[in-house]
Order: sequence, then C-alpha cells, then structure tokens
Amino acid sequence: MKEVPKTPKQIRVGGQVQAANLIKKITPQYPQLAKQARIQGTVRFTAVIGKDGTIQNLTLVSGHPLLVPSATEAVKQWVYKPTLLNGEPVEVITQIDVNFTLSQ
Repeated sequence: MKEVPKTPKQIRVGGQVQAANLIKKITPQYPQLAKQARIQGTVRFTAVIGKDGTIQNLTLVSGHPLLVPSATEAVKQWVYKPTLLNGEPVEVITQIDVNFTLSQ
C-alpha cells in the first residue's frame, strides 16, 4: 500500500512571488512627523498568510520606529489570493516590504 504524501500546512514563498497574489492592498499613511523629519526607508515584516489569504501573524524585522506603526496598521488589512498546493489551501510564510519615499 503506497502512502500518499501529505500536503504541508505551511510553505515559504518569496516576497516578490507572494506580492503577485495580493488582492487587497491598503497603502499606509506617511506619518507627518516622519515627513517633517525627512525620514524615508523600508519597513520589513515576516508574515504568515492564512489559508483564507488574510494576515495571521505579522512580525517586524526592521524599519524606522516612526514608520513602523503606519506600515503595521496597513499591512494587517491586506488580503491575498489563497495559495494552493496540490489543490489544498496552505498557510504561507513570506517577507513583506513597505517602502516609504518622500516623493510619494
């Protein structure tokens, strides 16, 4: 009797690949204080995207303290197309970068 390999519960997907599956993206507000101080940069997160495509867990990797709250608030609302592996929805671990540039 041959065993059928089980579909993993979680897979890791690169940020650029997962970004293509983004179906609801809330753009973070540029914090006024950061704008006045001419602060720009990237806020980087590691995220777990649930089987339903919503953000289940968001962990800060790096980013300027003035930019982090705005980025966090926006990304928590993002929704992705569910990722299927062997026809089964799986959780995805990915990297999300939010860029703040003063030319916005």
